[in-house]
This record gives sequence, C-alpha cells and structure tokens, in this order.
Amino acid sequence: MKKDNTLKQAARWVARNFGFKAETLFGRILWALFAGSITIILLVVAIAISDRAYEQFSDWRSNRKYNRQQNDPTYLHDYCNFYVSPYVIHHNGYPSYLYNTVDGRRTITGVQWICKSADDSLTIYCKDDKRGYFNMYTGKPVIPAQYEKAWVFSEGVAWVMDQGELSLIDQQGHDVLGRTFPYTPSIDCYCFHQGICPMLEYNGRIGFINKQGEWVIKPFLSYANHDDHGFWTGYDSEGKHGLLKDNGEAFLPFEYDYIDIHYRENYIYARRLDHVDQVYDCEGNLVNAFSYSDIIPLEYESDEFVLQSYLDDYVRKTESANCMKYRTSDYYYGLMDKNGNVITLPLYTDIDAISKDLFLCESKAGTVILNDKGKEVGRKLE
Repeated sequence: MKKDNTLKQAARWVARNFGFKAETLFGRILWALFAGSITIILLVVAIAISDRAYEQFSDWRSNRKYNRQQNDPTYLHDYCNFYVSPYVIHHNGYPSYLYNTVDGRRTITGVQWICKSADDSLTIYCKDDKRGYFNMYTGKPVIPAQYEKAWVFSEGVAWVMDQGELSLIDQQGHDVLGRTFPYTPSIDCYCFHQGICPMLEYNGRIGFINKQGEWVIKPFLSYANHDDHGFWTGYDSEGKHGLLKDNGEAFLPFEYDYIDIHYRENYIYARRLDHVDQVYDCEGNLVNAFSYSDIIPLEYESDEFVLQSYLDDYVRKTESANCMKYRTSDYYYGLMDKNGNVITLPLYTDIDAISKDLFLCESKAGTVILNDKGKEVGRKLE
C-alpha cells in the first residue's frame, strides 16, 4: 500500500478528531479544504520569506554601493560638482571633497566650503571648521587647515587669524612680519591693493599698512572696506563717509553722510551732512552739485468755500502756493520756487503750505514758518 504523505496524514488526523471518516464524502471535502488551506499558507510564508530575503539583498547592495561612493577615493559623484579649475572639481554634496580629474582621485575630503582668489592659484578651503589653502590646479593641500579665519592671497601674501590675532603669511605658510595685529569685523577686506591694506591699531582706529607692516595712512577710521572697482570705502569716528583710491590717495573727503557707488551708471552719489545730494563721476568730477529725488506741488486752503457735490457740503477751496517742496534721498525737504530755483536747503522733515506765501517747516530742531523767500517769520512753540 502506498505510503500517505504528510498533508494527507494531517488531514486524516483532523478528520478523525472531528469524527469524520475519509471514506465519506464529507471527510473527503474536509480533507481537500484543509490541504488547500495549508498549501496557501505555506505559499504566503514562502513569498514573505523571499520578499524579506530580497529586501536584505537589496539593502546589502545599496550599502555596498554607498560605502564605495563614500570611501572609494577614485569615485566621483555625478551631481553637485563645480569646477575650481579645468583640472579640479569641488563636489559640494555629501560627502564633500576635491577631485583631481587628471589623476582620477579625491585630493581633500570633508571640505565644507572653498573661496577662490581673483589673482592667485592658492584657494581657501574649510575643513573641520579650520581654514587652509590648496592649489586650484591640482586640488592638493599646500597649507593645512589650521587657522580660525583666513583671507585670499593678494599680491603674494595672505592674512590668517589665530586666537583673535592676525598674521601675514607667504605662499609656503611662513610668517612674513614676525608680529601680529588685532582682528576686527569692522574691516571687510583684509587684502592688499597696490601695496596697502586696512588694519586696526590697538587704540581702536583703522589705518593702512604696507607689506612690511608699516603705517602708510595713520589710523583714523572706524570702518573700512574695498570696493571691487578700485576704491577704499569707510567712515571715521564721527560717522563721516569718504573714498580713497586703491593706493590710498584721497578721492572724496571724509565729510559726507552717505556714499553710494553706481558703476553701471558710472556715477557716485554722495549725500552731504546738510542732506544735499551730489553726483560725481568715477573720475572724481562733480557732475551735479545739487540733486533731488522728487518735486511736490504745495497747496493751501483759501478763505473761499465751494460746494462739494459728493459730500453735499461746502469745503474750503484749495489754491496753489507760490513754492513747491523738493525731496532728497534721505527724505528731507526744502523749498523751491516754481521756476525750479532752490530757496532753502533740505533741512526739514516735512513742509506744508499754510497760505499762498507762508510755509510750515518741521525739523528735528523745531518747527518754523518761512515765507516764499525762505525767511523765517515765526516759530511754533514746542
């Protein structure tokens, strides 16, 4: 007699326990249902095990690929790549690194950011929050990342900072001066231009030194920055703005309230302390000695009443005053006649006409009444 398989034996055992005989129709149906159910359960379990095994295999492959991408020095990602030079790529993803396309290898890993010089092959890189320099044509470190702050090389030298003190180094990382200067955020550009660089004296004022560490312009500024088009901008201890040329020669005296350089228009807008706007070209020629931003007609309420139909009431008729007011860039106002002749300087925060030839002029010093000649005829009590 042929030996029964396990499923048949299990089915018969269940059938016997329920009091059913395999020879009966009901027993055969029960056996078939049981065997089919077991088959389906085993199939589901097999699929689940296979799916889990596939997931583990996929994870293993992904981790293997990820580890290769992370650790293989020859691997170059295909995204977030920026060319530092024709031969060096900065991969600014994760992980961040420099890659030499000639050698086909990573040169520096863990690079947080880089900063290129406009006229030198040594480029700043940051790693572990420290600054160093690498060669932009090889991607290899020249000066290890060891400084708290560092600035780009200019005219063969660069400033670096440790413990709040600035040192000047050459392209091999050697100290040039043998002394330090104090750091201040009031200087935006620690770079040499035509042999001079702004520097803080220990008395808190900013001047300019040469590459020998000697003062060529004595400290008198509170802030200094270099403009990309060849000017040193800044202001003194009294907040007066001015301009110096690259070599330190005076361009605009430090007697202005504000200076704004517009290179697309080839103009320099300078606002005097009395709020008068002036315009210079980039050669220092005065183009406009008295500039203003807007002209506003002035009106006053006369003694005549007119019917205002939409209000169904009478209101005072407005008349045009003898003068207008002009506005400067910092929203100060002055009086101007209708021929465009300036009557007063822009000394007032606002001006209103109170009659045809009288004007209420408000300022921080008080409020005055001026006639249409600009002469004071009364003062409002404060």
